[in-house]
Order: sequence, then structure tokens, then C-alpha cells
Amino acid sequence: MEITVQTIYFTALVLLIPAFTAGTCMTLTVFSRRNCLTRQERMLKNIVILYLSMAFLSWFTIFSYVFFPELFVFLNIPCLAGFILAPVFFYRVIRSLTRLEQAERFSPWHYFVPALLGAVFLVWSLLVPFDAQLEIVRSRQLVVAGEYEAYSRFFTTKPLLRMIFILVYYGFIARLLVRYYRRANGADVPVRKPARWMVFLIVLLLVSVFSSAMSTLLSRNEIAGSVWTAVTTFCMSGQYIVLTFHIVRRRYLPYVVYPEPEEEVETKQEVEKNEESREQEDDRRFHSGKLTRRRVNAYFRKEKPYLQTDFKITDLAEAMDVNRSVMSGFINKAYGMNFNRFLNQWRMRELERLQALPSNKEKNISELIGKAGFTEERQYQRTKKSEL
Repeated sequence: MEITVQTIYFTALVLLIPAFTAGTCMTLTVFSRRNCLTRQERMLKNIVILYLSMAFLSWFTIFSYVFFPELFVFLNIPCLAGFILAPVFFYRVIRSLTRLEQAERFSPWHYFVPALLGAVFLVWSLLVPFDAQLEIVRSRQLVVAGEYEAYSRFFTTKPLLRMIFILVYYGFIARLLVRYYRRANGADVPVRKPARWMVFLIVLLLVSVFSSAMSTLLSRNEIAGSVWTAVTTFCMSGQYIVLTFHIVRRRYLPYVVYPEPEEEVETKQEVEKNEESREQEDDRRFHSGKLTRRRVNAYFRKEKPYLQTDFKITDLAEAMDVNRSVMSGFINKAYGMNFNRFLNQWRMRELERLQALPSNKEKNISELIGKAGFTEERQYQRTKKSEL
């Protein structure tokens, strides 16, 4: 009896951990939507939220299936949705992360089969009495003979449908990653460098699929089945955490990779002739597309772009030879703030410098804020208040 009770507690814990993790990660991603810098970032977070919500549904309905059969009868449709839509949304997440600056085109046909299956299941469930459905649930995936045998067979296909969708869409993901890495590592145009954490994400998923299959095959062996189930749940929980961490912290925006130019043999005269002109060229010829705090700070100190009242992040991105999304992600990650706050901090420093000049001792601050790059005194006051 003690072993049975321990097994029940272990099963409940194993099923609740990924449900709690997915729900928590979904909540964090929802809150982080308020700090989106681009439309693309907001769209990506929306997809991640949908994926995590489907994952939460999957684990919570499995928990209900094991411990609350009566509740599970009402969660049939959410269970099916979580099982078959989670791989679809995860595939879309990976597509968004590997789109190589191209516009995302995700066909609505990916949702057609899940919608069709859900509609059939919903209509059919309305025609089957509650007691009959409850008997099917309590039978633990065994086909119940009798008047509702056909429905029972369809009811018990949810795990099989889940495995089919996982295999199909993980196949799509594998093909997508192969194409992405080939282009990212061998392209003759600037592309985004592959993020290593994405590989770890895929490894966690593959391990979870394998362990899930093993737990199904070894379901008759209580200990072995429980161990493989635990491996599945912990791998999936880790996957939710890794994905959410990198999305919320914007660590999915790596630097732009520029191909190294072919070395050309120059004569001594050519070297001497070009040496002077090279010193006068913009320093972006030598940065190979890599952003650093030192390079950005040097540009601001030398060029003082913050003095321009209409200076935008796209102007900075052009000067740094990167795209807008990469520039936004870098400033947020390297400085812990968005572009507007970063720009206004430089203006505040400039204003302090101007106030310290002897020639400006008698001047009112309203006369100096324009020279520091502020468009109006209201903008200066907001910036000053936010920095206190």
C-alpha cells in the first residue's frame, strides 16, 4: 500500500512540474510583451505564448486524465488541441527564429487538419452520453465494446495523433535547420549567425520524444515506465525554460555575420597608396559586422549623433552596418535599456557638459536643452525624472 501511495504522489508530481513550468513561462512571456521593441518581436512572443499554452493544456489534461476522470471528459477537446497544436506552434517558433531576414509566410493549411479533427471530435462527443465517455476514460485507453465502440476507438487515438504530429513537424524542423545552417555558414551575403541554444532546444525535444516512446513501451513495468516518464517531463520543462529565457532576454538576436573577403596580394606601391585612404575610411570597414560596447561608444563620442533631434535607431543601425532588430537587441542586452533611453542618457551628459562651461553660467537650462539634442523641455523633464 505504501508503494502505491508513493507511486501516486510521484506521478502527480511528474505531471504537475511541466504543467506548472509551461504556465509560469507563458505568464512571463505575456508580461514581457509590454517591452517589445519591434513588431516582429511581438509576433514571435505571441507564437511562443500560444505554444506554451498548448503545452500547459497537454500536461494539465493528462493530469486530469489520471486523477480526475470526470473532469477529463469535459477537457477532451482541449486535450486534443494541446496534443496536436503544440508541435505546429513550436515549428512556427523555429521558423520565426530562422527566417534569415525574410518575411515569414506560414500557411494557414497547417491549422486545417487540427481544426477538422477538433470539429469532428466535438460534434461526435455531443452525441455520446457523459457516462459512456467516463467509462472510456476509466478504461485507460482500452476500446470499450458496444454501441459506442467506434467513438471509443477514435477517442483512444489522441496519443497516436500526438506522436504523428510530433514526427511530422519535427521532420519539418530538421529540414528547416539544415537549410538554415547551410545558408548561415556558407552564404555570400550577410546573414544571422546560428544560435547555439537552438540546437540544445532540439536535443531536449528529441530526448523527450525518445523517453516518451520508451515509457509507453515499458508501461507494464511500473518502475521503468515511471523513470522514462520523469525523463520526458524534465526534458520538456527544461525546453520551456530555455525557450522562454532566450525570448524574454532577446538572446535570439545574434550578430550579423559578414563573409570574410578573399585576400588579395598587393604590391608595395599599392599598400603605400591605399594606407592613407584606409585610415580616413569609416571604421565599419574593419568591424566585420560585430557589435561591441566599445565600438558603439566610440561612434557616439566621435560623431555625437545624439545632437540630432531626429536621430533614429535605423540611423544607428545603418552606421553600424546591421539591421534594426539586431541593433535593438544589442542595446537592450549590452546596456540594459531601450534605444530611446540610451540616446537620452547621452543627451543628459551633453547637457551637463554644456552647463559646466563658463560661457553658459548665466544661461537658463531651457536655452541649452536644444543644443544637447532634446526636442523640447518636456522631453528633457521626462528623461530627468526617469533617471532619478
